[in-house]
Amino acid sequence: MKGYFLVSNFRKIIPNQTTLTLLKLYAPFLIVLLIVAWQQRVPVHILTRDIFSITKVPSYTGLISNFGILTWCFSWAICTFTFFLIKPRHNLDKQIKNFIGLSGLISLWLMLDDLLMLHEQWLPYLLRISEDIVIVAELIWVIFHLIYFRKIILKFTQFKILALALLLFIVSIFLDFLPIKIDYIGFKSDWFFLLEDGSKLMGIITWCFYFCGVCYQQLIKYSNPI
Repeated sequence: MKGYFLVSNFRKIIPNQTTLTLLKLYAPFLIVLLIVAWQQRVPVHILTRDIFSITKVPSYTGLISNFGILTWCFSWAICTFTFFLIKPRHNLDKQIKNFIGLSGLISLWLMLDDLLMLHEQWLPYLLRISEDIVIVAELIWVIFHLIYFRKIILKFTQFKILALALLLFIVSIFLDFLPIKIDYIGFKSDWFFLLEDGSKLMGIITWCFYFCGVCYQQLIKYSNPI
């Protein structure tokens, strides 16, 4: 009887549909936790604890890189939120919705790439290819995406902001591909890293600003239907 009372109160606080949605949300994370517990190759604490506690490095280590990862995450979140919220009424709306959704996937991939060093370590190791090939493949993906949605970009968005983001990314990639050796200590290396990583960070921020504008435009449009 007491158990029934507790379940009844729980259902009043959290409706069945909300509970089901919450369980669906839990599922992938629980699977990850089970995999972490089951595998024996990597100590569990390496996968669960904060990286700064494990490595004993200052908490500001990689500050600029972390800002970039957070901004990629925000871009992905706002694009995904908008994609699932808007309801297209005709073909043009569907194209814009697809542009936003696929751009969110690109943001998600690039966030995971920066977070887990995919193009530097994991993909070259797993696929037995060079880092440069992975970067070129990512560039081809982005270029194809922009070409495919070029009419949407040029006619219905502030494409100059997107162009600025791409220019900043190109500067960062160009500096990364330069065949020069840079020491991690010294005045010259400081300016080099500020230019390379700084241009990348500003590119990510500009990319995020652009898609915030695109998503805001669509959300306003659907909240005030004609």
